[in-house]
Parts: sequence; C-alpha cells; structure tokens
Amino acid sequence: MFRADRLTERRKLHKLTQEQLARQIDLTKAAISNYEQGRSVPPLETLSSLVDALQTNADYLLGLTDDPEAKTPIQSSQEEGLAPVYLAFLGGPPEEMDEEEAEHLKRELEMFRAFKEKRRKEGQPYNNQD
Repeated sequence: MFRADRLTERRKLHKLTQEQLARQIDLTKAAISNYEQGRSVPPLETLSSLVDALQTNADYLLGLTDDPEAKTPIQSSQEEGLAPVYLAFLGGPPEEMDEEEAEHLKRELEMFRAFKEKRRKEGQPYNNQD
C-alpha cells in the first residue's frame, strides 16, 4: 500500500515544495497534494519518477521496507531477490516464479528503465498524468 506520509517526509527532506516536486516530474501541484493526502495513489510511471526525484526506492514508498536508501530495481533484484521488485511493480506477491520467469521480469524492468531514461534525455516526460 502506498505510504503518503513517506512521500511527504522525503519531499521535505529534500527541501522541496509540492510545486517544485511536481514541476520536476512533470505533474501538477494538485497531483502531489492528492498523493500526500492519500486521496489517490500514483501510477507506476509516476511512482518511478518519485523514486528518482526523492532518491529513495519504491519499496519504501510502498511500505514494503523501512529502509529509504535508494536502489534501482535491478540492484534490488540482485541483492534481495525478485520478490520486492515484483511486489513494487506488479502489486502483489508472486505465486510461483521459476528461473525463466525471473529472467524475463529482469529484462522487462531493464527495458522499462532504459525507455524512461531515453525519453528523459530527449526531453519527453514519460508520465502525462496530472
């Protein structure tokens, strides 16, 4: 479950206003406010942008860990296994995941991160939600 309090905590830690954070990740101040007040939950693309902007990890913002240290999904999968990454990106625990499925998931996550980075370098925001 998304932890609105942790979003607020990380934003304040980085001395950002809601408006500054919103501008940084191409959202509106109202969207950030709604996330922080628990009125809405950020979609995956926005969660990824928040993680990058606030130098934390999705597991922390999702309440899966109390460690706010920033890790990439690939680092997490290598250090902790795929379960936290799977939970963060797919929203639930894996029933069963064999080695082939785990490798497929790793490739998908790597492709997503590369796509997002390419769009960012081209000046095209990945998320167009408010």
